[in-house]
Amino acid sequence: MYKGKFEWPNGAYIAVVFNMSWEIPPKTLGTTGDQNRGRGASPAAKYTRLMRPVYETAFAETGGMQRLLDLWRRYEIQTSTYADGLNVSLFPQLAREVAANGHEFLVQGWDHEFLCDMTPREQADGIAQANKAFEDVLGKKASGFSSPGGHLTPETFSILAEQGFKYTCGMRNAEVPFIIRINDKKLVGMTSYAVSDTNSSKGMNVREIVEMWRDYFDALYDEGRRGFPKMLAYGTHPVLAHGFRTRPLEEVIRYVRAKSNVWITTRDQIADWVLQNYPERDLASFYPEAVASDQHYGLGMGLGGEEAISEALRYRRE
Repeated sequence: MYKGKFEWPNGAYIAVVFNMSWEIPPKTLGTTGDQNRGRGASPAAKYTRLMRPVYETAFAETGGMQRLLDLWRRYEIQTSTYADGLNVSLFPQLAREVAANGHEFLVQGWDHEFLCDMTPREQADGIAQANKAFEDVLGKKASGFSSPGGHLTPETFSILAEQGFKYTCGMRNAEVPFIIRINDKKLVGMTSYAVSDTNSSKGMNVREIVEMWRDYFDALYDEGRRGFPKMLAYGTHPVLAHGFRTRPLEEVIRYVRAKSNVWITTRDQIADWVLQNYPERDLASFYPEAVASDQHYGLGMGLGGEEAISEALRYRRE
């Protein structure tokens, strides 16, 4: 299944993370300038902003977040909470309530603008601005990062290393966490959530979604039992935390909690475990094929050398 030996604490077969993505789009939401996300007003419309997506987004703070916090309390789960700096600044009391319940915060960006739409300097400034907001409101900076929409750039890893981050997620090229080397620094890279409540906004039945995630859990649980433990995450979004989505999620939680040898954890704890126990375990040590993959695609994981770096930078517009 992969090369070498890897273990979770206490011999767990699988590590499970429940994510909460608290996002706030830029003010261009619903406007004619928001065409790239498919929710903008037509250039020919009499009003330049559609209000429906704006109201739908505002539900995150007027019901969605509160419902999810109640769910996590009832099942005694600590989550990894992706957040934008603007969320924390606009809703400081709600942010402090999340932190007071033991949930970890990760930086996404300032206002959920995609990194691929920004220059390297804009990316660095936005990430730093967001983490400064975390520090001002919550009393400490975040150690983890997840890019908005899962979009990374060739500069992302070096920006994170320079700013002192411990790990990054949003990646989808492995089911095990691994080390990314940036000069003399190290980041832990890890997968994003494999299945998310966002699937229900794309036409999937909610119960089909949780069945899909449960099947995924069963597959990885069995592989872990056979000596190849991995990690799996479920993604929730306060903006989508309507009852018809969260009730099936409770069934998933009860299913997972009923299994033995499961480590329900946070991304920060996973990163600590890897750095303490597998500080040299890059992705190529699990999968030697990762070297050629980095060279071919320019994934920026420090495996493919100058060839990978050149390939990645080839797509950047000056």
